[in-house]
Amino acid sequence: MGNLKDTFVDDLFTTYKNTSRYKDDAMMEIMIQKKAFEKNLDSMWKIYQSGTVIQIANYNKQVKMIKDAGLKVFRNSAGKHKIVSR
Repeated sequence: MGNLKDTFVDDLFTTYKNTSRYKDDAMMEIMIQKKAFEKNLDSMWKIYQSGTVIQIANYNKQVKMIKDAGLKVFRNSAGKHKIVSR
């Protein structure tokens, strides 16, 4: 029975994630903490560039989360990131 509850909660959360309100809330949270997100991406990219290849998976997850919220992520040749709205 516990499995059924977990499945229901997962389905409910997945449905909520596909709504525009979730995306609006996520976008607002990211834009409020924009500098912190950009700094985090900068440091993750620097770690990746120094040779820690496994870091790219975490970097890509962070970028995907930002893009799923409806924002764009830009990175210049120096590895500095900029988050902008579409």
